[in-house]
Amino acid sequence: MDKLLASLKEICVNNSIPLVGVAPVERFENAPRGHHPRDFLSTARSVVVIGMPIMKGICDYFDMLKGSQFIPENIRKEYLQGYFYQRSGYETINDHLSNVALRMSFELEENGFRTLYFYPSYGQLFKNIRNMLPELAGIFSMRHAAVRAGLGEFGLINLVLNPIYGPRVRYNALITEAELPPSSLLNKKVCLGSSCKQCIKLCGTGAISAGNPSLNISIPDETKVWLDPVSRTEKNTCSSKRMEAFCFGKCLMVCMAGSGSK
Repeated sequence: MDKLLASLKEICVNNSIPLVGVAPVERFENAPRGHHPRDFLSTARSVVVIGMPIMKGICDYFDMLKGSQFIPENIRKEYLQGYFYQRSGYETINDHLSNVALRMSFELEENGFRTLYFYPSYGQLFKNIRNMLPELAGIFSMRHAAVRAGLGEFGLINLVLNPIYGPRVRYNALITEAELPPSSLLNKKVCLGSSCKQCIKLCGTGAISAGNPSLNISIPDETKVWLDPVSRTEKNTCSSKRMEAFCFGKCLMVCMAGSGSK
């Protein structure tokens, strides 16, 4: 299995995917019904997670093109948010992650292991089926998978914080019958916690709040790596207000986590 995992990692290296981790299905023991790997593949043994960084230049679109002769100021932020962040920083990366996961899945199936992969998130391609759902929820939690594959921890931002890239990463996952060597869980904190709180203070929609009532946590324990969300994000508030607040990607940029963050 070591050789097979090395082959999967080589596919990632050859496609500019720097982050790869493996989580055994046992790490998803308490997943909600419909979000456990075996809800998709009953014989699943491993979840492979890959991550691709988002270029900081794409997220930092807020101050671009001021005084442009071609783009009026009253539409500048909306235009740049749609052009740079939503396409270059979201849809394009998702497409690439999907294609790489497809190649990895073929490699696993060629070696005799039934495998399936995901498209990283709904995006505009899945607008119709997303609207069928009663609430905003992905088909599979890439965040939980990434944490359980040792690629980061949950932060106050309610996203996965990677030690190198902070929250500026898009993730994708595939589920396979192969019992691949698991990655170690992160054992060192990345989130700066209450000493920072920039993500909460500067959230353009006010959708993030510290403390997740469902986890019975009012003050996060900042001595432990957070394997589950410690904050609460009002998804509908974020989704409905972020277009008018022009804050797509802003929470990613204000976060100080990650050794390569600045």
